[in-house]
Amino acid sequence: MAGRSKRRLRLALAVLVMVIVGVAPMVALADFTEREWQFEKAVVLPPGIEQAVLVEMAPDPEVYANAAARLADLRVVEGSVEVPYKLLVERGERRRSAMSVTIRDLGRVPGESISFVADLGREGILHNEIEVLTPSLNFQRNVVVEGSRDGVAWAVLESDGQIFDFTIRERGFSERYTRVRYPDSTARYLRVLIADDEETGLEVAGAVAYHAQVLSPRETELPATIVSRAEAEEDRTTSLVLDLGTPGFPTSGITVSTPQENFYRLVAVEGSADAVSWRRVQTSEVLYSFDTPKFVGGKLSVAYPESTFRYYRLIVRNEDNPPLPITGASAHGYLRKLIFEASPGGNYRLYYGNSDAIAPSYELERVFPYLVTENLPRAALGSHASNPAFLGLPAPPVTERLPWLLPTAVAIASLVIGLFLASLFRQVRRNLPPPSA
Repeated sequence: MAGRSKRRLRLALAVLVMVIVGVAPMVALADFTEREWQFEKAVVLPPGIEQAVLVEMAPDPEVYANAAARLADLRVVEGSVEVPYKLLVERGERRRSAMSVTIRDLGRVPGESISFVADLGREGILHNEIEVLTPSLNFQRNVVVEGSRDGVAWAVLESDGQIFDFTIRERGFSERYTRVRYPDSTARYLRVLIADDEETGLEVAGAVAYHAQVLSPRETELPATIVSRAEAEEDRTTSLVLDLGTPGFPTSGITVSTPQENFYRLVAVEGSADAVSWRRVQTSEVLYSFDTPKFVGGKLSVAYPESTFRYYRLIVRNEDNPPLPITGASAHGYLRKLIFEASPGGNYRLYYGNSDAIAPSYELERVFPYLVTENLPRAALGSHASNPAFLGLPAPPVTERLPWLLPTAVAIASLVIGLFLASLFRQVRRNLPPPSA
């Protein structure tokens, strides 16, 4: 009897698994099928192509607005054949190796310069940057860097360097840059001359040399329209709603324009798809601009994690100051481009608009680091068009059409299992021998 009950229990568990799997949405991997993509654009190859070459092509706002998240559904097709591509996001890259130096001949000529010599220990070490270590705050100084093989004959490596520190301790804010870049050098000695301020001397605590390899990020910009402005007297804030004009465009910063100088404001950033429901994307950023005898500089951009909202709201904390007059704004994000091999005379098209598509995986991704991809010919995109082969949007999964089905099935299966377990427990108790006296 107990064995039969156990078989019933296993049967009930199998039914529960079949019910859950049967109604759960299924994801299938499939190759490109033209009828499943809603939109297309013609690809206009650059002129002068005489053989198969790599070309690059940047998605435009229409593609961003209609493509799947993270552009996972982009497909480059020639005739009816899918063409492998690499989606490159130009975030830039910075590699920096540090090397210790010995400081000597540190001195100051009041009102003229502070100078020192940094010794790398031997000749032949490649370097292109030196950082001045200093505990001093709130300074801005011009810097000249010279190099020498023997410490006797000197050549200018950089004549227009600048280091600065801008700190507001009571607000916990600090902006600092104390590195000076110069062309690659293998000189053993570096002589650093820092312009001196008679009123406040700069304290030099040491230095570090670097060899830095920098690939600068490339960004693309989208104008933003200020669609509303609201002043909250109680919170002493200004709220500006910005419209980028299109959804899906990946941005990671907003730059504002203002005629005002000598200001400092904290800013929060929110994003929205419809300008009704908002989500905080940046809790605290800073806008400032100073033009004073001791410091000249500014920061008119706020950064936030990459987002694809159409609308953004800047919440500027004015405190007891008049509202900041922001007259314009633009959003910016890292440039994205597709790189693929094109042959002369090919009929290439870009397909997009399939929310169920999965980002493709091509061998080109692994080969790409070994290819020459600088200054590639640029292809252009034609007009946004509906794909005539598109069969229409697929019916939503049964779990979306009948949202009550899955929880109901699970509840029924759980009830059945519970009844089986209760029956099994009763039968086991009946079959157990009576307790000994």
